[in-house]
Amino acid sequence: MASSLLKPSRLIAIVLVLAAGAWVATGHFGTGDETKAEDTPAEAAAAAPVPVQRVGIAMATPEQHARQVVLSCTTRADHRASAVARAAGVLIELSVTRGSKVKANDPIATISDEGRTSAVAQAQATLDQVQQDYEAKKRLIDRGDVSRNTQASLESAVAAAKAALATAQAEAERSTIRAPIDGEVDLVPVQVGQAVQIGTEIAEIVDPDPMLAVGNVSEAHRSSLEKGQTADVRFIDGSKVTGTVDFVSLSADKATRTYPVEAKMANPKGAIADGVTCEMTVTLDSTEATAIPRSALIFSDEGHLGVRIAQDDSTVKFFPVDLVDDARDVVWVTGISKASRVIVVGQDFVKDGDKVEAVSAAEAEAPPTATEQPPA
Repeated sequence: MASSLLKPSRLIAIVLVLAAGAWVATGHFGTGDETKAEDTPAEAAAAAPVPVQRVGIAMATPEQHARQVVLSCTTRADHRASAVARAAGVLIELSVTRGSKVKANDPIATISDEGRTSAVAQAQATLDQVQQDYEAKKRLIDRGDVSRNTQASLESAVAAAKAALATAQAEAERSTIRAPIDGEVDLVPVQVGQAVQIGTEIAEIVDPDPMLAVGNVSEAHRSSLEKGQTADVRFIDGSKVTGTVDFVSLSADKATRTYPVEAKMANPKGAIADGVTCEMTVTLDSTEATAIPRSALIFSDEGHLGVRIAQDDSTVKFFPVDLVDDARDVVWVTGISKASRVIVVGQDFVKDGDKVEAVSAAEAEAPPTATEQPPA
């Protein structure tokens, strides 16, 4: 019996059963220990330290800023007029050339008479005759030799003769063409001996004082401009002249949707020519605003325009802003009430409440050194 129990096969089976039991027991207790030692993924994430984002900042301080509206313009004479023929005939005299200085009502050309002087003489003779007839009959009326009822017809004849003379004299005066305004003759499109008709342009006269700077303002800035504002006009040669806004149109150009604007400049010596390219700058009332780099502007999740600021406790906060002015390198905004560290590098990768390491923008944009490289 003992020999059958101690058969090799049975001994091997017993050993295997004991080994398996020992292995199962070891695995059970080992699993229990590991479960206690290891945390769940959520607990591990909560226990892990929050990484600190490195951002570049620029200091921004509110200050009084005078907004400016800048327009591209050209100059244009405020007074320009054409001297035209008021009667038909042949141009027999031309007393001006381009560049001539004239005063209003100066004679600048003469047209052939065409019988107008004779018409004046005839009208004058008729008036003299009617006047003498009236005086003779007036004496008879006063003595009672002629009925007083005829006096009205006599006075009417005298008045008609005077009107005919005035008409003839006015027609004769039309033979002389006069300057309509003070200024400088800019164009003479006719020459002596040329036949002209009523309305033919004889000369164009430009008065250079005052001169206008004419430009167009956008819809966004139209409400900022008004008559009487000071306008600084800069010319292509670098010279500057101060003028005054004289006109802001109420109607937009249908093609460009911009509004014509005119500034008037004194030009007593004619130094500013007509048709010169220039730039008009109108300085508006100052307001408190902050200059920030254009790249610092972002939109919040709600679609509000603003900036992210690194606060004193190194946490991030979004501040909505409104644009006031757009300069060449910066934009001026309202909404920042004190000196602040505006995030200009890395603002898209942080959110409100995040802890950040604030460094200068140049330092944030610089590539990391060998000691700063993350481990492989």
